[in-house]
Amino acid sequence: LCLSSDAVTLERVSKRYGTVQALTDLSMSIAPGELFGLIGPDGAGKTTTIRLICGLLRADAGVVRVLALDPVREHRRLTAEIGYLSQRFSLYTDLTVDENLAFFAEIHGMRGYAAARDRLLAMTGLTPFRGRLAGQLSGGMKQKLALACTLVHQPGIIVLDEPTTGVDPLSRREFWKLLAEFLGQGITIVMSTPYLDEAERCARVAFLHDGRL
Repeated sequence: LCLSSDAVTLERVSKRYGTVQALTDLSMSIAPGELFGLIGPDGAGKTTTIRLICGLLRADAGVVRVLALDPVREHRRLTAEIGYLSQRFSLYTDLTVDENLAFFAEIHGMRGYAAARDRLLAMTGLTPFRGRLAGQLSGGMKQKLALACTLVHQPGIIVLDEPTTGVDPLSRREFWKLLAEFLGQGITIVMSTPYLDEAERCARVAFLHDGRL
């Protein structure tokens, strides 16, 4: 896919749920290869922004472009280029680590994914546990497996919605080490976080409050 000058652009985007105005006139841009943070309190509009970027919601007004694509109208094309880790990302607990990765690779239409899977297992330190059921992993290991499943189809952008909430400090640190490695490979990372120490690691941040920048 050819990149425009920005990986993600929002221009005067608004979104309402019934009587609740979730976003108002939001404009921002994210450069290719950037670690960009969305910060703000609960209800600020972070998750809504992320879902608009992923094409899971349609904006009421304004323009959203991701890799020069309309995330709603060109959703199928964008799915190949984006990895989304939601707050409630669900692993299949009755499948092994290997089987979860295979499942997520295959739903993205990947065939020869063994090399990508093995590289992600090595990077996340999950190789010794590849035969273990996902339901028997610790919280931090589940989070690493969820990240690996998000990346197995080798997207150019990953979007993470509060990925370290409820994760112990050691696992958070290991998670950030992984993100640094993926940044080094040129992947664009967009993440929301309630933690200011995590926001400090970002190249730039958008601070949202009551749906406004």
